[in-house]
Amino acid sequence: MKAEDLSTFDDDSRRPDVSALDAGSGDGTVLAEALVKRCHELLDELEKFRQYLAERKREHTVELKPFRNSVVAELKSLEKLRLADPNSDRTLHILRSSNLPFHTALWDTAKTCSGLVGFTKRFWWDSPPSRTSKRSPASKRRCALVDIVAQHGQQWIKVSTVTETRLLFELAKAGWEGADSISDSDEDGLLVNGLAHANIDDSYSTNGDGLSHDDDKADDDRVEIVRQAQDLRKAALAHKVHYNHPSTTFILPKISPDPPPEIVRILDTIRSTGATVHLGPPSPLSDLHTTFQNLAPDPFAGLTSTLNIDCTILLALVSDLSHCAANPEPWYHQSISRQIEVEKEEQLLPSTLWPAMAGKELVCTEEAARRMQEIVDTIGTTSERKRADLLVLPLGQTQERSSDALRSAFGELSNYPVPSDWQLPIKVVKSDMNDISHLPPAAQEVKDSLTLINQSVFLHGWIKGWTTLTSNRTVARQIEEIVEGKDGEQIGPKVWLCGTARSLVGKEKGRRDLNRRVEGKG
Repeated sequence: MKAEDLSTFDDDSRRPDVSALDAGSGDGTVLAEALVKRCHELLDELEKFRQYLAERKREHTVELKPFRNSVVAELKSLEKLRLADPNSDRTLHILRSSNLPFHTALWDTAKTCSGLVGFTKRFWWDSPPSRTSKRSPASKRRCALVDIVAQHGQQWIKVSTVTETRLLFELAKAGWEGADSISDSDEDGLLVNGLAHANIDDSYSTNGDGLSHDDDKADDDRVEIVRQAQDLRKAALAHKVHYNHPSTTFILPKISPDPPPEIVRILDTIRSTGATVHLGPPSPLSDLHTTFQNLAPDPFAGLTSTLNIDCTILLALVSDLSHCAANPEPWYHQSISRQIEVEKEEQLLPSTLWPAMAGKELVCTEEAARRMQEIVDTIGTTSERKRADLLVLPLGQTQERSSDALRSAFGELSNYPVPSDWQLPIKVVKSDMNDISHLPPAAQEVKDSLTLINQSVFLHGWIKGWTTLTSNRTVARQIEEIVEGKDGEQIGPKVWLCGTARSLVGKEKGRRDLNRRVEGKG
């Protein structure tokens, strides 16, 4: 299933009366100035967050651009209105219909979250139309719009700035009749009585384009915010993140904690879809630095206290490419030259691998250690061989040098200072990959799909409940697809994927075959 970014917010239900920005003011000039000022403040905070991410080389982990572009477009529109006659009826209407209150509510909500992934993403519960196909209204009904994706993808948040007055008006227009309004016989608990012949105002639609309507006639009979909840549920059930379906949350800043009974029934119906509902405005922290610390994705969240190190990571830890500044040579393989350029920008060890391993007990299987040693012995440089000798403690051997001594010796072979919380040596352990009886049923298919080296690494980590560190994207995705494709809630192995691989420089002809073996292809 795919998620599609949206860069516009054109929903009338998200455009409440902005008199709250300047209570009681009928002066268009004052209102325009207040809106423009608020836009600049919002853009300033977004820029500060972008800089915060950039300083930590995480700007690619959060999709801010669609949301920022929408705020910028709103600012341009407001600035044009400020130059027009601010007190004309048309100008006042447009100002009071500004999207800015929704943008503000969205950002204030985001600032209360953790592990932000992005804004305004469309998720499909059915196959999305191809790029070349014409998108009909029916095709748009197979997806849901998520305003905020947080908790590293595991939380989907919907923000609606609809007021109680507006919602009651919509209910009355749809034929709501008090205590008998929700049908007890409705299987999903989502249909509202009296709506069979009523038309819900499209201005209350999520984005004004008919999004999230089902194909059957009953869907036209539902209150829009309830329909949104059902659509989110359908989309969430069609997606998994780390083997689990995302949770869904509704943020309703304009609904009081003690709403009228008619609205309580609607809120209970939303909750019946499994969604959490929060009433009233969000309360973000005033300290932006603390807010940004919580909001920025933590690439090391959820790592276990013991880490199972794959052969691909062992090679990255000993490779000259990870430790020494190098320039591409004509005889280098293209992948080596590319890794050299990436290293200049990312510095894999100090920025990624060492922080991931900080303070953790490190182990690797016999098979992973053996494969790493074979490759180092065959194509490794002198310095790479020295690092390999320092890196792992072979099975059955007694550790003769202290961790401090090993780190000191390792530091002499690197351009980077070795952190004191890197626990050397990595201990070699006997692989436990045969007894999978207590694992989920998908484990057998996973085992059958893997080579012996990958069985030893990934099944061992799964059995022990340890996070496996790897840069083998192909195998990581293969395991995830098998487990998530099974019926029921099966939980697969914990795998932390390093986005950047490192090879040994190597000059011998056997390099390509060895690399294929490391990747589990042979």
